[in-house]
Amino acid sequence: MNAPNETALINPLTNALAFKVFQFRDDQYFKNLNCFNFYTVILIRKGSGQVIFDLAKYDFDENTLIRFPVYVPFQLNSNGLLEGVLLQFHPDFFWNHRYQKDLPYKQALFKNIDEVPLLKIDEEEMAKLLYPLDNLLSEVQSDRLGRYDITIAWTKIFMIYASRIKMAKGTKTRTVETEAPYIIRKLIDAVEEHFYSKHRPADYAALLNVTMKKLNRVARQHLSKTIGDMISERLIAQAKYELYVGGKPVKQIARELGFRDVSYFSRFFKMRTATSPHVYRESFRKDRGDPA
Repeated sequence: MNAPNETALINPLTNALAFKVFQFRDDQYFKNLNCFNFYTVILIRKGSGQVIFDLAKYDFDENTLIRFPVYVPFQLNSNGLLEGVLLQFHPDFFWNHRYQKDLPYKQALFKNIDEVPLLKIDEEEMAKLLYPLDNLLSEVQSDRLGRYDITIAWTKIFMIYASRIKMAKGTKTRTVETEAPYIIRKLIDAVEEHFYSKHRPADYAALLNVTMKKLNRVARQHLSKTIGDMISERLIAQAKYELYVGGKPVKQIARELGFRDVSYFSRFFKMRTATSPHVYRESFRKDRGDPA
């Protein structure tokens, strides 16, 4: 769904959305129950309403920071006037822009999906968060030299400030209300922990002690994808990171990701990205101006 005054960055290799930011003045973008393959951060400047997150409901008002991890459905309804800023970025957004994989501030904001997603902030904290956002919006709406690089830098500053505020305030753990979201949370955590060594959906059904039929059903219902899709997406994201930032041979990357046959890994990668691992790496080297 597109939003007014939306500015986006597109991954030139996949033609897929990598990042977007926009200011909103109503709840139209949020009224449907959405499940994005993006990290989402919403800063509420004015207004009040209710957030539906993973079947739980939370009230919010002005000066609220809201964040959602990937794949978890959410909806936001206001009581009238609503003003703020939304940021969304793909899991490999920072990787493809020369940052490390496990960013501490990304971990602080999104790692634990059992946390209440809302964080009430004061005026001073709001001003601190608005400073990088205002500069970010000014850059992305211009056509000045290097605007994308500066946009990424301001995004990083915003994320660091937000994570500091969250860590200083502590967190609240939300109550699990239904079995299906609990299973989904466990599935997401299991894939993140075991994707290097476990590539079969049946492995995750065994880990969670549920049937394959049930696990695939709840994955399709809540994430709009199969367990196999989740495993493949995580493997591809890690492969892209390794190909971009390091000099490891493709054979070594394949082995570390649990593929015994480098040819099979290359076919797996190309089937899901429309390019081979070697071409993917060389494309980024040319983009950076690296020697061949």
